[in-house]
Amino acid sequence: MIEIINSPTAAPRLAAIDFDGTMSLIRIGWQQVMHGVMHAALVPHYPDNTGLDSEIYTYIARSTGQPSIIQMAWVDEQVILHGGPARGAQAYLDLFSHAMRDRIDQKVASIHDDASADALMVPGAREFLRLLAYNNVRIALVSGTEHIHLLRESAALRIDHFFDAGIHGPGPHHPGFTKGDAMAALINTYRVANGQLLSVGDGPVEIIAGKSLDGYSIAVASHEASGGLDDDKRRHLIAAGADAVIANFHQLHDITTLLFGQE
Repeated sequence: MIEIINSPTAAPRLAAIDFDGTMSLIRIGWQQVMHGVMHAALVPHYPDNTGLDSEIYTYIARSTGQPSIIQMAWVDEQVILHGGPARGAQAYLDLFSHAMRDRIDQKVASIHDDASADALMVPGAREFLRLLAYNNVRIALVSGTEHIHLLRESAALRIDHFFDAGIHGPGPHHPGFTKGDAMAALINTYRVANGQLLSVGDGPVEIIAGKSLDGYSIAVASHEASGGLDDDKRRHLIAAGADAVIANFHQLHDITTLLFGQE
């Protein structure tokens, strides 16, 4: 079922699609891992840490879709604000990356074919990419996950070939990467008219970025464990300006009708 807040004004010609939680479940549980890193960094400097867990979870939900280095900069700022030492965002990002490494490696190693790859993706994600490609939509992967990881993990999931408009994420050559800038550059490259950009993601950042560029935004409010609708995500994404909300990509006929008007 699709929850439609606004209908599109044109069929998409360019799609900017988020990765983690939108396509991929390889990093499922990253929020809890990030929370652990943030909590360990902050708790020594909070004299009263009663509301610390809530503060961290709220920040992670609000910042989902931003480059991880930006999220870690927030930790560094909060530590300094509460009298702790300045370690720099990279130090916290290294801790987070190290904490994620083993679980990611195990999941990548478990992928042997499309079926095992699909088990580590949001339900129906591969068929959605095929739908866009069939309708001659240029597809870009635009994510806050580091570029080197996007290359590896999209290849492991056997979907990297769909991204004919490139794979875009932060890295050594793009230290100031933002999703909004990446989408704006893609619009210019492919000369996309107002309403012809489709942004798809599970975080407020890509929804806001897509809307700011006169695009149409589909929010993926997927519960990463069950594949069903996550009500908390839904509320955050609608507040960010989502035009439509889906739990996953299983309702491909309805998505086709919404985007391309095909019954």
